[in-house]
Amino acid sequence: AVGSSVLSSGINAEYGDAIDSCKPDSVIQIGGSGSKCVLVADGTADAYLFASPGTKKWDTCAGEAIIKALGGTFTDVYGAPIKYDADVSYPNKNGVLAAMSNHDFYLSKIPADIMQRK
Repeated sequence: AVGSSVLSSGINAEYGDAIDSCKPDSVIQIGGSGSKCVLVADGTADAYLFASPGTKKWDTCAGEAIIKALGGTFTDVYGAPIKYDADVSYPNKNGVLAAMSNHDFYLSKIPADIMQRK
């Protein structure tokens, strides 16, 4: 069974559909990408899924470093690494998916309509 997913306090339909598709036991609503990453890193939440554009590179870089240093996985919703090169735009246009384990499970649950927008 899936534990909890982390999401922002403000959600749109697309984002809600992505969370619902994971069929979490519970959903933790909390603001701030860093806060979400800490809850994933410390095991309070199983995944941080933000299936919409909205976060920026400066929102995710520190949380990604922590999750990856502890052995977790941090990608966009397509499973691609988030790039921080000087030549890339600041928004994370393809969302965020982070988990300490079972990242592939969460990736497989992203709704087809979101996966096809790439």
